[in-house]
Amino acid sequence: MRWLSHALAVALTLLSAATSAADIFVVVPRPSPLADEFIGQLQGQRPQDRILTRYLNTPELASTDQAELIITMGQASLDWRQRSALKTPTIATYVSTSSLSDQQRNAPQQHIILANPKPDRQLRLAELLLPRAKRAGLMFSPSSQEQLPEWKTAAEKTRLGLETRAIQADSGIAQRLLLLLESSDLLIGIDDSSIYNADNLKTILLTSYSRNKVLIGPSAPFIEAGSLSTTYSTPEDMARSVAKLLAEGTPAGGLSYPAHFSVLSNAQVARSLGLPVPDDAKLGRQLTELEQTP
Repeated sequence: MRWLSHALAVALTLLSAATSAADIFVVVPRPSPLADEFIGQLQGQRPQDRILTRYLNTPELASTDQAELIITMGQASLDWRQRSALKTPTIATYVSTSSLSDQQRNAPQQHIILANPKPDRQLRLAELLLPRAKRAGLMFSPSSQEQLPEWKTAAEKTRLGLETRAIQADSGIAQRLLLLLESSDLLIGIDDSSIYNADNLKTILLTSYSRNKVLIGPSAPFIEAGSLSTTYSTPEDMARSVAKLLAEGTPAGGLSYPAHFSVLSNAQVARSLGLPVPDDAKLGRQLTELEQTP
């Protein structure tokens, strides 16, 4: 009788897993190591599901109408999803705030997990790295002006004041940056490619560091170039964030930031400015604790 009860329990467990399994199609522009890692991590997070990869501009893409959930990677995949007539619930990943159209932001069956760092996460990181700082400087252009309310709301959750300056993308930024740094203790980089690009980066970094002011953000690729630190999401972080959304119920729409994240810092920059070398793992734990504190 005992073995029969055990067998019944196992059968019920398997039946429950089978009924909760889903066909999830991940739409990717092209093969890449990042896509492979994200998909592999997602399969590890959702072993009960069948994770299938589809690439843009291939015949196999037509089979996405069989999916119970679509996950897009990158702006091109999201653009394809927006043009399609599918009604399938969708989670979009690896897209930034500045790249989204109003239609994509408001699509009812589409939830977007943004790739650019969460503003209050960045400001809290600045607080941990520079405990004596009182004001953070932020440059914005017309293309990123709509992000300002979110940054101002985020600053209210911290002890940092926020000093903002409008920058015209087609004019020199050095003078405007100098004026901003005079009233700021650090510079926060935001999602704005008209400011934070290869042409401007050297000017921004040299001008900031000549005043002993660090740059936080705007993203992981800027760390090697000379930014001090940033939060970002690895493929594992993004996969865990998607899995968390699914565990809470397929979202109906809206935007959010990855629930899971990491910290990346430039130790050489810290040393050159006489700052303690950041412990990225410790900073990540501290930020997570701060976010979980009511």
